[in-house]
Amino acid sequence: MSIKRWIICLSVFVLLGCSEPTESEGSRHGPNSTYRNINVVAPKHYDVWVDNFFVESLSENIGWRAPIGTVSCCWKKPHGASAEWQTMPEVFLIRWFAFAEQQSYEALIRLKKPDEIEEKMKEVAEFERFGEMVERPRYNLVLGLAPGGTVVLWIMNRGENAIEIGRYQGKKIETHPEHYREITERYNRDHGQFLQENGIQLEGW
Repeated sequence: MSIKRWIICLSVFVLLGCSEPTESEGSRHGPNSTYRNINVVAPKHYDVWVDNFFVESLSENIGWRAPIGTVSCCWKKPHGASAEWQTMPEVFLIRWFAFAEQQSYEALIRLKKPDEIEEKMKEVAEFERFGEMVERPRYNLVLGLAPGGTVVLWIMNRGENAIEIGRYQGKKIETHPEHYREITERYNRDHGQFLQENGIQLEGW
């Protein structure tokens, strides 16, 4: 077997070993869903680029990196860039570049009472879908990245039943806007007029 083929096979086995429970091990949907997700979102017109997103479960001694990249609309919605859980997260390290501000931020977040948060997420919350009321756990843990480096955490299955569980302030870090020049140009074409007319809203998030 060639070295290249051996590496591919090994990668497949590693991915299978780290995967979430299959359909046979538990339902992905419904009140007893095993589905759990982490989302990163941003307000409308304030797109960001997430350079690094590290998650760690101290109790399970597990850490992993989630590839995120561009995050755009919308704020307080479980529809941003996402990654499924490996186990209940307790610590987050996130670094991002805000196009509107041309500034990079970093936030180190440690959840208070993560076990209680996990139990709260298992509670069923109703929402309307296609004219009918549906029940689901609040299986989304959502990090909202706002202008000025604000980070807000919610648990939800839809924005209308979100519960805020934490609010943090990221710090400014060394920034290299030239690394994001092409993406910034596209961002300005889409949102430049809005920013000129409304400015950057740093409060109210």
